[in-house]
Amino acid sequence: MWIYIFNIITIPIYYKIIKNKKKFVLLVALQLFLMLALSNVSMGIDNGNYSGGYDYISGLSFSDMISNLRWSGLARLVYPFNFENGYMVLNWIVSRFGIGFQGFLTICAFINIGSVSLFIYKFSKRPWLSFIIYCAFGFFAYDFGILRQSLALSMVLLSFVCLGVGKKLRSVICFLIAISFHRVAIMVLPLLILFNNVRMNKKIFSRLLIVGMVLLILSYPIYQDIVVSFMNFMEKGYVGHEARLNSMFVFFFISSVVTLFMYNFSKVEKGIESVSLYALILAFYLCIFGLYNDVLARSLQFYSIFLLISVPNGLSQYEHWKSMRLIKTIIYLMLVGFMCYEIGKSHLNPYVFSDAPDVTMIVCLVLLVLGVVGVRKALRKKNGQTA
Repeated sequence: MWIYIFNIITIPIYYKIIKNKKKFVLLVALQLFLMLALSNVSMGIDNGNYSGGYDYISGLSFSDMISNLRWSGLARLVYPFNFENGYMVLNWIVSRFGIGFQGFLTICAFINIGSVSLFIYKFSKRPWLSFIIYCAFGFFAYDFGILRQSLALSMVLLSFVCLGVGKKLRSVICFLIAISFHRVAIMVLPLLILFNNVRMNKKIFSRLLIVGMVLLILSYPIYQDIVVSFMNFMEKGYVGHEARLNSMFVFFFISSVVTLFMYNFSKVEKGIESVSLYALILAFYLCIFGLYNDVLARSLQFYSIFLLISVPNGLSQYEHWKSMRLIKTIIYLMLVGFMCYEIGKSHLNPYVFSDAPDVTMIVCLVLLVLGVVGVRKALRKKNGQTA
């Protein structure tokens, strides 16, 4: 538990000391990467299945791997290793370099942490708070063993980063890769379409919230007639239970209501800020149907990840308030307490270090590359000043 507490305490300290946004994000990203990469394979809740799948896929020849690809749905692999096409291909490519499953997890850690850090650097006005939310709200825990979904989510974030700099083709490619890692990534397609096309305002938000109330009233017949049929189409065997109130539904309902009355919609522009507010409403919609199916909770991350932007950027609107420092302190302490509570009862506690040699090799290689890049930039800066 102490390593998680150390991590979440040092993030705001780094922010106070390091004024350069890029350097701050890089330092926190490196810390999170090391925590994830150096963790033992036993810490991942689904790693047993993924480890067996990795060994199975690594034994396939190139022709076998190609023949198992399908244009839609899952790859033609034996159950329970019938993963999506992109995830199968990634497993196969990494295994060709003689890297074991623990090393594969290290590569996944680099992709996941690198993607979310770039996303925060590009869009967040308060990156320290974005990282705190990421660590405390379960997103970081998501990376430890829910591999296909976390990789898909990482590519989704890169897709938005590409859109943010006007690289539409790269955004489409990242989105298609995301779907190839996990089909549930298709859920973010409406947000990608909305990115530069529709600006969120208070009237739209209030109407969408009213639609949510109607959905809540009609949720059971809609779930039985539409959602269950869709899950059967997606080859999901578990279709749910009777309605059960859960904390995520309460959280996103309250968050939506608070946003309606507190958010300064007049300052919202097209792009990521509007998208983050649309994502909040969509998360609320998904939580309504999550009352009947706990499995949908894993899909919620594709909408709730935008809390990394909506919360810090929303609070930045009220930076002139004299009480804002106290408000941010209270939010920080609540997030720390929530993280301790959630991790304390999870499989991530206690933290166990890896003993795999290929992990050490990959981590050292990453640190070496970062060191070389840092030295080159420092030399260029020095030469520029000399000139």
